[in-house]
Amino acid sequence: MLSMKRWLILLALCGVHAAFPAAAEGVHVSSETAPASLLRDITEEIDAGAPPETRFEARRQARLAAQKTEAYLNSQGYFAPEIAFAVDAGPPLRGAVNVDPGPRFTVSEIAIDTGETVLPLAAQNAISEVRTIDAGDFALPKAIVAEEAALVVALQQAGFADARALERRVLGDREAGTLALTYRIDPGQMVILGDVIFPKETRTRRDYLERLVPFSPGEIYTPQKIAALNRRLNATRLYGFASVALEPPTETDGAGQSERNVIVQLEERDRYTLTTGTSFSTAEGPGLTSSLTRRNATRRGDTLTAALTLATLERSLSVDWRVPNVTAFDRTLVVTAEAQREETDAFDREALTVSGTLEVRASRTLTLAIGAANEFTREEDAFEQRDQQVLSASLGARLDRSDDPLDATTGWRVDARAEPGLVIGDRETQFLSLNGQISAYQPLDKDKRIVAATRVRSGFVFGSELSDLPVSRRFFAGGGGSARGFEYQSVGPEDATGTPTGGRGLLEVSGELRWRRDGPLGFVAFLDGASVSEDEGASFDDVRYSAGIGVRYDTIVGPLRFDIATPIERRDGEDPIQLYVSFGQAF
Repeated sequence: MLSMKRWLILLALCGVHAAFPAAAEGVHVSSETAPASLLRDITEEIDAGAPPETRFEARRQARLAAQKTEAYLNSQGYFAPEIAFAVDAGPPLRGAVNVDPGPRFTVSEIAIDTGETVLPLAAQNAISEVRTIDAGDFALPKAIVAEEAALVVALQQAGFADARALERRVLGDREAGTLALTYRIDPGQMVILGDVIFPKETRTRRDYLERLVPFSPGEIYTPQKIAALNRRLNATRLYGFASVALEPPTETDGAGQSERNVIVQLEERDRYTLTTGTSFSTAEGPGLTSSLTRRNATRRGDTLTAALTLATLERSLSVDWRVPNVTAFDRTLVVTAEAQREETDAFDREALTVSGTLEVRASRTLTLAIGAANEFTREEDAFEQRDQQVLSASLGARLDRSDDPLDATTGWRVDARAEPGLVIGDRETQFLSLNGQISAYQPLDKDKRIVAATRVRSGFVFGSELSDLPVSRRFFAGGGGSARGFEYQSVGPEDATGTPTGGRGLLEVSGELRWRRDGPLGFVAFLDGASVSEDEGASFDDVRYSAGIGVRYDTIVGPLRFDIATPIERRDGEDPIQLYVSFGQAF
């Protein structure tokens, strides 16, 4: 048997080969005992660099190649190789390495030593389920280290917050080609969670912060409980920095349980944030948006945002109040009031809307919303001028499996919304609006520099004639947020004078091929299509298509988008080119 120290040193070499510089191209590796596949792997591991010019350089390269060979063999379970290096007489001048790998060791026995600590049954079961390797498997250092780390994690999950690995015992038998492993783990004490200590100077009410705590005093510690509180604090967006940790352990006489408080550190963000944004298109003209956000207005984590939009086709002022964690965590109440005026080719509209929505984050990817709205509107369209009041309810769902909300490169999203409504006033009717959109993102290379993105949106309105339906509930297509290349609202039904009337059925499709270079610059080629029908139906046979190219420039608030597009099968009177400038991807 070889000494424990010898095997510990050998096991520690598992990652050393990565630190050595590459050996020279053409270092000759030979062996009378190594399998051809192993010899080929060794050669690939050390083969790099330029041929040596001097004998001294050739010897240095041969020595480095021998070191890398030993490290590689150790990483594959060959812990007793015999390696010699020299310089071939030449020509050509080159280093030479001769290898006898010896036996490839397997694991004969695995044991876990937790010292004098008697683990509870739950902890014993947790570590018994950890099996990265079994007796008879090759003794790969990477697998051994991974299993040891998994044992520590399993104990931490069982409440032993300070569990740590000690120096493992490894006994090797060269003749048998086996290793006997003993993992030595110090569990420390089982930790019982105490009180959560928040900073005294925080502006947020203490009762609101306590609602964020996902555990109660007296519960057994797990890393997930601490991480969950940290995520919830960050999700409030009130803090530029939030940290949650157990208070440091105190000296104890031995094993057992200890109660430790949870210490929270918070650094509050500025109470006010002012943002501005711009957009431009040849069809819709320029636009300016600006918003002022006041955080923690009632000291309950709420945000109050006033937003102003000044654009060629629209002017609006809205006030949005978001109150998070209403009655329970991840339930947000949103109350909005908006005054709006629109002047488009299809209609003129003035409206005052008050709405309330309860958003429920059911999981990390799924958000549900239920709401109600009351809209007072005066509008003039292709049919007539009228005053109406729209009372509506809404039910929505969003499932987001994409990797980035602003610039996704993989995954998909689904949005769906149903809105029943009652219209009273100059025209009275009832309606049910259904609207859904699916977006998908697929990288075409491993670095995600080339991404194929697709979008399909469809909507239908039932129960009302088109002339009775408020313009805010009709579908229009064309423009930067719909089918690029067409003028705003120009795709769909028109009256005898050529004024768009909107419709009760909508189908939109988009496809983009996005390519990003090194740095902030990217390019896009896209194909858009849209169809609007007077009735509830829409089909691909009626879709009008456009094509274009674009440039993206990454900024701290998302990509800046420049698009140029043209209709396919352009009709008389349609402009050949439309230009769009805005923030964010098209979808």
